[in-house]
Amino acid sequence: MARERKPIELRTVDNHPAEKPQVVRLGEEAQPVRLIPENRDSRLAPAARLEMPNTEDLDSRRTHEPGLDALIETEVASLLAAEANWDKSAAERSPLPWGWFALVGLLLAGAVGWSVSHIRRADKQVGEEHQQAAVMANASVASERELEQMFERMEEMVKTFCEATSLKTMLPLVRHPARVRPLMDQFYGQRPPQPLGFRQVLDVQGAALESTSDFWAFAVVLGDGRTKNILVEHEVSGKILVDWETAVTYQPMNWDNYALQRPQGTMDFRVFVEEDHFFSHEFANSNRWVSFRLTAPDSEETLFGYAAKDGPVAAALLAMIQGNDTRQVAVILRLALPPGMQSRRGVIIDKVANARWIYVNPPDSDS
Repeated sequence: MARERKPIELRTVDNHPAEKPQVVRLGEEAQPVRLIPENRDSRLAPAARLEMPNTEDLDSRRTHEPGLDALIETEVASLLAAEANWDKSAAERSPLPWGWFALVGLLLAGAVGWSVSHIRRADKQVGEEHQQAAVMANASVASERELEQMFERMEEMVKTFCEATSLKTMLPLVRHPARVRPLMDQFYGQRPPQPLGFRQVLDVQGAALESTSDFWAFAVVLGDGRTKNILVEHEVSGKILVDWETAVTYQPMNWDNYALQRPQGTMDFRVFVEEDHFFSHEFANSNRWVSFRLTAPDSEETLFGYAAKDGPVAAALLAMIQGNDTRQVAVILRLALPPGMQSRRGVIIDKVANARWIYVNPPDSDS
C-alpha cells in the first residue's frame, strides 16, 4: 500500500529552552521514601536451577541395585501373606461346629422315622376299621341295594303317617297300638286327627336304643314348614312302625294349662330338666330339697320340680344332667300336686317314669 505523502512545511524553532522545574532536596543523608515495595525475585538464577544433584555419593552407598521384578514380587508376596493370615486367624477364632450338624441330622432322621411308622400304623388301623365296617354292613344287610330299599320303605311309611286323616288309617302304622289307642282317643277327642303334612326328609340318623330292633330318626319338613323328628322302628321281622307319642309329643294335658290350673294328683309329662337354685315356700330348705327347672316343647310356662335331696329321684336326675354336655335332659317325669301346696310354681317330682321321651318297651301297667 502506498504511503500517503505529506506536504513539506516549515516549523518555527524556539532557541530558548524552557526553564527546568525547581527540585526540593531533603539533604544529603536523607533516604528517599518508597511507597511501593521493591519486587524481589527469590528464585535461583537460571544457571543454578539447571544444575543436577550429584548421585554418585548416594549410589556409592548401595551394594546392590534391585530391579523392577524384585520390587513387584516383594509387594505381591506381602499381600498374599497378609490374606493367608486373615483366613488362618478367622478359622482359629471360630472352629466349625460339626457336633451341631450331627445332632440336627439325628433329629431329622428320628422325625422321619417316627412319621413313617405312624403313617403305616394309621393305614393299618384305617384298613382294620374299614374291614370291620364292611363285616358289620354285611351282617345287617346282604347288599347296598337292600339297605336302599329299607330306607325307601321307611320314608314311605313316614310319608303315609304324616298324611293320615283318620285313626283307622293311622293306627296300623304306630308302635304299641293296644296301649296307644286310648291315648289317641283322648288326644284327638271328638275331632278327627289333622294330618301333619309331608314335604321332604332332610336327614336320617340312627338312634342308639337298647333294643333288638333298629331305631331311626327322620328329620321331616311338615306341611306347615316346621321341622320335626319322627322316630321309626325297624323290627327284626322287617316290619316298620312309627312312634306316635314322640311324633305328636303326647302330654296328658296341655303344659301351660297344667301350670296355670294346677290340678291335684299325678301325671306323666315329657319335659326338659336342668338343675336350678330356686327355693321358696315349703321348698325353701335347700338342705332338704334339690331344685330342677322344668319346661316343655312348644310351651311358655316354667315350673320348678323338687325332689328329696337324699332320695333316688334326685340322684338319678343329677347323674343324667352331669353326664350330658348341655346340662339338660329330656325325660318323662311323674309330677304330683298334693292339696294345700302354697308354692305357685313348685311341683313334687314323684318318679322318673322314663329316661327318654320314647318308650322302647311298653311300660308296666302298675308303674
